[in-house]
Amino acid sequence: MRVGARDGFTLIEALVAFAIVAALSLVVQRGLIQSRVGWAAVEDRTGAERLARSLLEEPLTPAAVAAGGREGVTDGRRWRVGLQTLDLPLPNPPEPEAGAAPSPPAQEGPRWMPLRVRIEVATARGRPVEVETVRLAPFPANSP
Repeated sequence: MRVGARDGFTLIEALVAFAIVAALSLVVQRGLIQSRVGWAAVEDRTGAERLARSLLEEPLTPAAVAAGGREGVTDGRRWRVGLQTLDLPLPNPPEPEAGAAPSPPAQEGPRWMPLRVRIEVATARGRPVEVETVRLAPFPANSP
């Protein structure tokens, strides 16, 4: 052992250690901030998707069909449901086979019309959630 030698760190060694710890803490802090921002974006998008699914599951009312859709705000999210009738060719009933007994006249049941349903739910960040599908809705009672 040398005489006069001290145990411990020099000032330079301590400053280098503090600089390394400070740099690492900045990296960790940025990572935490980015993960929080990402988590908030995921929660925002998931909430909008949940609202779009619930709007899609609601029955189509004659008033909404006649108005071409509806809109509103739920849990602070603005949404719009657009309804548009589609002109699709409907199949003709099958012709009876030759020699077969005539089938009884078809009973007049509910008539259906295909609708294009477009749902748009706003998100706090970025683009809105959009869902588009085709659904069947009964003809209104006063239509031909």
